[in-house]
Amino acid sequence: MNILVLMAGPYKDSYEQNLSFPKYLVEIQHKPLIQRIIESLTKLSSNIICLIRGEDQEQSYLGDTLKILCPSCKVIEISGETKGAVCTALFAISEIDNSEELLVLNGDQLIKTDIMPAIKQFRERDLDAGIIVFKAVHPRYSFILLDNEGYVIQTSEKRPISSIASTGCCYFKCGTDFVKSAFAVIEKDASIQGKYYVSSIFNEMVLMQKKIGIFEINKKDYIPIVKELMKNKMHGE
Repeated sequence: MNILVLMAGPYKDSYEQNLSFPKYLVEIQHKPLIQRIIESLTKLSSNIICLIRGEDQEQSYLGDTLKILCPSCKVIEISGETKGAVCTALFAISEIDNSEELLVLNGDQLIKTDIMPAIKQFRERDLDAGIIVFKAVHPRYSFILLDNEGYVIQTSEKRPISSIASTGCCYFKCGTDFVKSAFAVIEKDASIQGKYYVSSIFNEMVLMQKKIGIFEINKKDYIPIVKELMKNKMHGE
């Protein structure tokens, strides 16, 4: 399995303005967020690809930190801003455009529970793709609509169409499906406010009649970095 960790978002977003270091290094219970993420991922595979901002390497040596945490991981530096996560992910096309399984997730979130049961279920159901989800309706998330059999029939970014929200941790049976759908999203200009989101990839897979399912976790087991940053701000950290 190839694991793609997206860490090259806008520099700097509104939640990073008061930080002197990348948000991925915010500490959660005295341990950097990215360290917790990497430690959970190395249990799944050693093929970890981290996409980071060139500025974060130049200013904070984020790539060096990642190499210490996971010597076998591949770090790809991206200069400037991309037009969203889909474009960012394609910088790793040489690593993921193949028949191997692919796990894509954001580096600014933490799933506290073991995600192996989710992947195991996706495999047992012989799904082409799977999304780890939780219950929420806040418009900062992407949302999933299911049919009566529990398969994904539509996704929406920032617009609630159900109470099923994505954690941003997404499984693909074949990396080629992700890449093919990513190019379709760009070719159709399926952007949201000028950005191309991973959630749009699933809409393309639905059109290709691919089987996509979900695995729900408890909301308390999902920590978006915005929550920790706001907590730090409230405590004056």
